[in-house]
Amino acid sequence: MSEPALTIEGIRVEYSGLPAVQDLSLQIFPGEIVGLIGPNGAGKSSTMWAISGVHPPTRGTICVAGFNITGRRPEWIVNRGIALVPEGRRIFNTLTVAENLVLGATTVRDRTSRATDLDDALELFPVLRRCLKVPAGRLSGGEQQQLAIARALVAKPNILLLDEPSLGLAPAVIDVLFETLQTLRARGLALLLAEQNAARTVEVSDRLYVLQGGVIRFSGSPTELTRDADLSGLYLGRSGLLS
Repeated sequence: MSEPALTIEGIRVEYSGLPAVQDLSLQIFPGEIVGLIGPNGAGKSSTMWAISGVHPPTRGTICVAGFNITGRRPEWIVNRGIALVPEGRRIFNTLTVAENLVLGATTVRDRTSRATDLDDALELFPVLRRCLKVPAGRLSGGEQQQLAIARALVAKPNILLLDEPSLGLAPAVIDVLFETLQTLRARGLALLLAEQNAARTVEVSDRLYVLQGGVIRFSGSPTELTRDADLSGLYLGRSGLLS
């Protein structure tokens, strides 16, 4: 197997001295979808914010292709090849779809490459091509989520972090979303998918980490999780994670 795209070792994330994530370690390889599942408040978003530099860990290390990025500023981390699609999308509602995409490509200096990357993103999400001049705030929830992912992709990341991308979306839109994630995996991206929708995450992921109370309670393949009656009942049934 190739070198990990992302390696996290023993990170701790705190808010006002209280731990949100404790001693978390994981790896993601190129061309792999890794699922991070758990209930609301489990520490999934805190893990994403730590990786992206928004809220650095108080302990542990985060490495990209063997290079330590722990404590670096978010804009530096973006230039290192990590893009985050945050929970809630956080697009610029008053700007057009095209303007949102251009903002996402500001780290790409080569204009020719930037144009190609924009076109590639629109190929993945053709609905956006039809509304390039429309203010992003007028899009449906599903279209806004597609815009948020497209905006992240035009930065040419090697690692894509997705925080609750299916939240509040219709089933048909979720289908499109998860099909797109599989396309990105086939292109060689490393994807970390944080989701409460455990069932869909299990279907699409190569490996899984289950978070509860900021601590990893399980790590392994989807097959290992689903064939273990106790684990399956705890994380995919009785706990209410299955959706």
